[in-house]
Amino acid sequence: RAPCEHRLLPPSCLLSRDIMQTSAKLNEEKAPGCADGCKSVITCWKPCLYSQPQIALAPLVKTQAACVTGVKEPQPLAYAPGTGRFVIGFCGSGTGHLTQSLAVLRMLQARGMTLAGIVFDTDATQKMVQETLEPLGVPLLQLPAIKLVDPKKGMVPTVVTLHSVITGVGKLRGMYPQLVSFFVDAKAEYIFNFWHTTLAFFLRSHPPPPGVRISNVAPQFALSSLDVRDLGFWEIVGKSTIDAMAALIAQTGPCLSLSARPQPNSLPPILEVPAAVTSFSSRLILCYFLAQPDAVRLERLLAQFSISGVEIHCFTTAPLTPPAGRPLALESHAKQRALFKHYFDRCTGIICSTGNETIWEAVCRGVPVLTVPTSGHPEQMMNARIHGRAFPASVRAVSRVRIEDVRWLVDFKPSEESIAESSALRERATTFDAEGARLLCGA
Repeated sequence: RAPCEHRLLPPSCLLSRDIMQTSAKLNEEKAPGCADGCKSVITCWKPCLYSQPQIALAPLVKTQAACVTGVKEPQPLAYAPGTGRFVIGFCGSGTGHLTQSLAVLRMLQARGMTLAGIVFDTDATQKMVQETLEPLGVPLLQLPAIKLVDPKKGMVPTVVTLHSVITGVGKLRGMYPQLVSFFVDAKAEYIFNFWHTTLAFFLRSHPPPPGVRISNVAPQFALSSLDVRDLGFWEIVGKSTIDAMAALIAQTGPCLSLSARPQPNSLPPILEVPAAVTSFSSRLILCYFLAQPDAVRLERLLAQFSISGVEIHCFTTAPLTPPAGRPLALESHAKQRALFKHYFDRCTGIICSTGNETIWEAVCRGVPVLTVPTSGHPEQMMNARIHGRAFPASVRAVSRVRIEDVRWLVDFKPSEESIAESSALRERATTFDAEGARLLCGA
């Protein structure tokens, strides 16, 4: 692609008063050879928009920011690492990072390694702590969370993230002695960080002793491969913030993404490979939405356009309320893991918000997926792009559910392409233990 000359302008271009004073002249200036077809700097807005959250967050994530962290120079941790001992840190927002960290935990313990402690953040629920972490019987340490997304509304404004970083790291300063004691007692030879940004701030200012290996694992690292010129407004803002946090985490150690296809510095998807679908004769569509309005829209579509011969189950935070004068056009359930899995094992199609695990598992099973990113949630929007490119025959990404999309799902017949996508993902997912040991531990 021929580069547009306007992309060569410094990121500070939007902060300059001159840009406004000369806008008329710039609007007339041509950009010969620009593959994007832009005619002026005014229309080359995407790279400039991408730069703005980066500019706001750069002083904190790219330097020690002593005024916030209270550390002018790195203060290395001093302890003798114990062979095979490891600490796991994870972001508690959602359940994906916990699921991934537990899979790594099981893989490492199967190789005789010892869990020495877990670091989580204030986004982790009390239920998550009591039912999953405490039974592991190791020291636990909770750190302040940095707010990047709202689980229901999506990416928060950059100013909210900036405030969260400043207050979160400010609280972290008062926990330095506790953190130092935690890691000295753990004697970890390996530290695995699953998108725990506050932990990354600490490890940057308090690096572990030589010989200790830090590995950072998260699907978010794969988003760096997306070109901002292909993205919409909110996706660009979200990608900029996510990339800024990824740059912070990368200062502590290697970063590994989770990828359905073999990529440099990537792990196979972490999931339980389900049994492959054997028949599409009895149709069951399984739905999960993060936001209630998406489920309501689907229910109204089904009420308006009858689709016979299919069973449809929809999971949301709370069950849908039947409209006045008629029953619901689908079976509505409150979110519950066991019941969802029961229907997943029978389903012939999935409609869901765009996370990762459910889509990967559905493709492994060999059933089609209709992804509906939550409105205003840029990470889900970008996930939808990645899944659509990885599985063009199995995954259809839409911004709003249409009855045509539902019918595509209901009438889906496996093709050579979709069968090949499913087989390739199943094969890659089964290599997680071997690839994980190699990339995480150098084994």
